[in-house]
Amino acid sequence: MIYENAHIIGFLNKDEVILEVGIKMKGVFDQKSWIVVSKELEKESLKLASYDNVLIPLLGNLKGKKILDYGAGPGVLALAMKKLGAKVKVYDISPDMLRKAGAKIGNENVYEDIKDVPEDYFDFVICNLVLCIVNDKEVENIAKNIKKALKNEGVVYIGFCNPKICDVKESQLDFRFNNEKYEKNHVYKKIKKEGRYEILEWHRPIDWYKKVYKKAGLKLIKEIFTPEYTLNKVKINDFIIFELKDEK
Repeated sequence: MIYENAHIIGFLNKDEVILEVGIKMKGVFDQKSWIVVSKELEKESLKLASYDNVLIPLLGNLKGKKILDYGAGPGVLALAMKKLGAKVKVYDISPDMLRKAGAKIGNENVYEDIKDVPEDYFDFVICNLVLCIVNDKEVENIAKNIKKALKNEGVVYIGFCNPKICDVKESQLDFRFNNEKYEKNHVYKKIKKEGRYEILEWHRPIDWYKKVYKKAGLKLIKEIFTPEYTLNKVKINDFIIFELKDEK
């Protein structure tokens, strides 16, 4: 039987799925279309608990620290850091997202063009859940831009969905549709549980990212994984965060 407007909302086993019928689902299929789910992004409490609550303590005392949130989206994390005393600036490719971020932290703290971002300036540059939604060439460009913005003793935190769980069908955050091998760069689909929307995401092996960072002049300090939990008898860490510094 064929169902119109049917969406998978769960798995019974490897061959049987649970369908939600008659619901039109939002989709994000390119870098600039995330604005269509901006409201959903602002309400993602599970992602906040899993990712933001790991990242923010890594930054330490933020009072007076200059931070660039590269790919800030609607500015949820930027606002949290500002409340902790940081001097936060944001950049995003989407003008609509920048307007939302500017409404939270002040339009004077928004860079509308990457050329406006100062070089050798920021104590921290963070780039969260961005590299997994852009193509290979753009990953390289972003790594170079981050390196330029970072001051000599500054620290970079780049995080995204953990590539090591590429074969996991369901996490606490999403349903995942991926039949490719870990070693291959490829695009696959997810359905987010919070907000019920579809996205396309890039999978790449961790070693691929390490090579890009090194080429950009960034030194890997450590890899940090968000807390482990078990779902459907599978152990899962949702996100990986890379801590990097200038290679000089």
